[in-house]
Amino acid sequence: RWLTITDKDPFSFAWVERKIPESRVLKVSFDIMAEQTGYGNLQIDFADAEGIPCARVEFTDSIMRAKGGARYSQMGKYSPGEIYHIDVELSVGNRNYTVYINGKKKTTRMFFAPVPGIERIIFRTGSINSIPTPDTPADQYFDLENAGQEETPATYRIARLRTSGDRTANLLDFNDYRHYIDYFNRMEDENIAQAIPNDQSADWLETNIPLFDCPDRNMEEIYYYRWWTLRKHIKNTPVGYAMTEFLVPRSYADKYNLISSALGHHIHECRWLRDTCYLRQIVYTWYRGNDGKPMERMDRYSSWTPYAIYNSWLVTDDSAFLADLLPDMKREYSRWEKTHRLPNGLYWQSDVQDAMEESISGGRKKQYARPTISSYMYGNAMAIFQACRHAEDADSLLYKNKADTLKYLVEKYLWNENDAFFETRRGDTLANVREAIGYTPWYFNLPTQGKFDSAWLQISDPKGFSAPFGLTTAERRHPQFRAVFKASCEWNGPIWPFATSQTLTALANYLNANGNNEFVNDSIWFGQLKLYTLSHYFHGRPYIGEYLDEVTGYWLKGEQERSRYYNHSTFNDLIITGLVGLRPCAGNTFEINPLLPDDTWDYFCLDNVLYHGRNLTIAWDKKGDRYRQGKGLFVWIDGKLIGYRPTLGPLSCTITFDKQ
Repeated sequence: RWLTITDKDPFSFAWVERKIPESRVLKVSFDIMAEQTGYGNLQIDFADAEGIPCARVEFTDSIMRAKGGARYSQMGKYSPGEIYHIDVELSVGNRNYTVYINGKKKTTRMFFAPVPGIERIIFRTGSINSIPTPDTPADQYFDLENAGQEETPATYRIARLRTSGDRTANLLDFNDYRHYIDYFNRMEDENIAQAIPNDQSADWLETNIPLFDCPDRNMEEIYYYRWWTLRKHIKNTPVGYAMTEFLVPRSYADKYNLISSALGHHIHECRWLRDTCYLRQIVYTWYRGNDGKPMERMDRYSSWTPYAIYNSWLVTDDSAFLADLLPDMKREYSRWEKTHRLPNGLYWQSDVQDAMEESISGGRKKQYARPTISSYMYGNAMAIFQACRHAEDADSLLYKNKADTLKYLVEKYLWNENDAFFETRRGDTLANVREAIGYTPWYFNLPTQGKFDSAWLQISDPKGFSAPFGLTTAERRHPQFRAVFKASCEWNGPIWPFATSQTLTALANYLNANGNNEFVNDSIWFGQLKLYTLSHYFHGRPYIGEYLDEVTGYWLKGEQERSRYYNHSTFNDLIITGLVGLRPCAGNTFEINPLLPDDTWDYFCLDNVLYHGRNLTIAWDKKGDRYRQGKGLFVWIDGKLIGYRPTLGPLSCTITFDKQ
């Protein structure tokens, strides 16, 4: 899309301004085409918050030039109808800027005014009026030359304006996606507002979230919708920020209306926010918000919090935060050992305290060895082991042994050879029902590679978990599938986003370790992600609730206020780590492995990601015409290319240069 600016006469001017987050190091790129030569004037100013410009690129008559002090440096002539790609690199610290035209360096000029930072890019036609001045006569007794004569219009067209700075994106612009936020704000009555109300949502999202661009408009819309809804649940409490599950008050919640059942999901989503204060304070509130102790009901639900905290460190690289929380993580692990470990070494949990209501395999008061909690404890032990290693803590080997023991026990006692599935154990026998919780071990990369792979056949089987609107919580062939229990929120078959996001994360882990194979492939993963995306609608509008009918897609509690914006799952973490394939790692090397089948999309981009304190951009451009960087898969850190391959597939990247 071209922005058109026309200069009609010497006493009027067109003015277009783009505001950006304040930057001291800024890269700006745009395409420009003039429809004429020999006359006309377009000035592109780079200015601070007060509108004071420090640098200027100008198209005047038929010359391109850059201003430095009182003088201009000519950069060449331009021709009408020809497109020029302009790159400008500005440094407030060095007080200079460099201009490139069609990839070739043309000039470096000093700023002509000192500024604290750059916050505006101004496109302006016509000359700036320099009169009146204090010495201009009060009365004018002469006619201006050619008074009343209209000048020949001069037209300039600008497209693909992109900025990349201290806190800005490399290829994408939030303003291109702001319409989603405006629509979300309009479509609801904001009856409950917490720390960031709707009227502040766009500014908050622009500052905090990674940007995502793709050809699937539903997926793109739901990506921004889930960030918009996540923001609703950030609550300012007397002890810092917290995150709610329901917006409406619940009688079984802890102080500040907090429920811990989906805390692991909350952390995995929040680790991608650029301002890490939200992640840190949400965790601190749960661990220390009760007069320095954990919240009273923190242990009411099964927890993979230590695992999630470690995974957040893989993104933020905040080692001080991880080390500070290590004693809290150990104490939480110890509490579960004292209260929920069975004589055989596995862990028990009832359905409700597993955040899952009644299931076919269990019950509200049944203390069975479920695949969930034992897998959670394995993940927690591995996370504490890694955190101890990083902190040079002597307990590292202790927790590695705990994890190894649980891996052995889960594989030995929860695997049903006949069903080829991990299942709940009721005392000495298995439940003989496949449920989505049987995929939980892969969420934590627990199973031995290659030994239990056949379980993934059930993902695409219509008699297994594959339904028209996504993945069911129990196999559809079972006689008790969708049977009526006494509870109001059964997990005996309906689709729960909580379970869907866990299963898709588990499958992404499996595919990253094993690749496409006879049991499952990235086409199946992507197809389920699309169904998960399409389930996010109710009455024709974006929606996320508690659970839905697997055949009709109807949200089963959708008419109840409690269900609206139910914060009980992940979505954006799946886009980032699964679809785009950013696999966070310790150290300076990380992997990109998009789970996008070949010939599905011509492009996608994830931009403005804060990874290890750096600005990360990932882009796939099959034809090279979407982002104008060439054809292939690209990875940039702080605007510098660190990874490339011409086709879609795994890519290893290493950060080898110092932080700015």
